[in-house]
Amino acid sequence: MTANAEHRIAELEQRLSGGYQLLQALVGIRLRSVADPESQRHLTWLSDMVAAIGLLNRRTTGDGPVGFAGYLDDAADFWRGACQGRPLRIDVRASSAALPDTHAMPLAIILHELMSNAVRHGFPDDGRGSIAVAYTRATEGVSLVVRDSGVGALELVHGDGLALVEGLVAHLGGVMTVETAPGAGVGVRVRLPVQADKPH
Repeated sequence: MTANAEHRIAELEQRLSGGYQLLQALVGIRLRSVADPESQRHLTWLSDMVAAIGLLNRRTTGDGPVGFAGYLDDAADFWRGACQGRPLRIDVRASSAALPDTHAMPLAIILHELMSNAVRHGFPDDGRGSIAVAYTRATEGVSLVVRDSGVGALELVHGDGLALVEGLVAHLGGVMTVETAPGAGVGVRVRLPVQADKPH
């Protein structure tokens, strides 16, 4: 790749990053001016999705695989910032194996949906607790687990967020399992098949 091509790619990446930041700022401005709870919920969701895409864009280089472990670190920092002042601990344990770009964006959205559910519903009244994220890669695919120590709630299993996660997992031919009980938190495991013999 020539120096000129590398410069143009870097310039494009910078423009994309600026675009995501601007869009998130616009959503934030709109969010502050909306009083309706349902509108606030939808705008907050949109803000989370823009953040997820923007963070992943920083880890995406060309057409090659994505360093998803690095993305998870970025996402954890994002949620730590969102939880600033709350007694919540967020831990990430991830293998360094890359993820095909066909799976990176859906899995990034899945992660943000699961984190949003845990942060916004798992710890009412700013309760103390922890959220653990684990990402592993094996020959047959990848596994993402998000587990919280919160109150546990059946509505998390049937809510809009997990319905979206379930739809994305099904689209990629994967499997989602949920464990929850009152007072025992919520654990969600997502398994996605990845064809190791086909580079992306």
